[in-house]
Amino acid sequence: MAVFAITGGRGRIGSSVIPRLIGHGHRVRSIDIVDGRDGAPGEEVRASIDDRDALAAAFRGAGTVVHLAGAASERPWDEILSTNIDGTRNVLQAAYSAGVPRVLLASSIHALGCAPASTARSALVLPPRPDTYYGVSKAAMEALGSLYADQFGMAVVSARICTFAERPEDSRSLATWLSPGDATRLIEAAAAIREPGHHIVWGVSANRPGWFPLEEGEAIGYFPQDDAVAVAERAGGPTEPPSLDVPLGAPFGDSRHPVGLAW
Repeated sequence: MAVFAITGGRGRIGSSVIPRLIGHGHRVRSIDIVDGRDGAPGEEVRASIDDRDALAAAFRGAGTVVHLAGAASERPWDEILSTNIDGTRNVLQAAYSAGVPRVLLASSIHALGCAPASTARSALVLPPRPDTYYGVSKAAMEALGSLYADQFGMAVVSARICTFAERPEDSRSLATWLSPGDATRLIEAAAAIREPGHHIVWGVSANRPGWFPLEEGEAIGYFPQDDAVAVAERAGGPTEPPSLDVPLGAPFGDSRHPVGLAW
């Protein structure tokens, strides 16, 4: 049994994976600024990622911290800086102070959202090409993860989350979907790492279009099992993904979403 402390436990990803982790026999501590609801699974801790001491107290006894909290889309720079960049540093420092050896960071496809989809398989780990301030914050998150792995001997996984949803919802997600089941498998793989180091992996399912290399995830024991195209076929929906000419981060990088504009 693993013990997880999950920031943003009340968020979209956290509320989906926590019941699954508990169902697999793990102990989960959900950390959020939102008050817990009756009947929610796992332990509930109210704390902000602005409060490093409160985080350290909430992390004690955990084997793995999963950092999901933060602004989930584009925001003005000051908000991105305080929530996503300073907040990530607080989480990593609190995890180190609490003696937690492993951290999974929810990075994003938007850390390289200006790269064409056709380049995704050109390297196992593509360098950042952010499409927004939000994307910049995820590139900074990865850099902080690398720092804490190298300088403090932690095991850190930066998972470039693609399109997390209960099911694929459009043609783009046929290539970019991350299923709840596979998100849970990714978290469990991070919890099984025993050696320090920084790992950048794609947070994506085993979707048939094959846009993304899966080798770095497999190297840490992450073997996705779900396929968006298979789900779409069973539902009678479209099964053709968009052209590889689109930017990985579309639509974040297009003219409808100027940099710094909250939406």
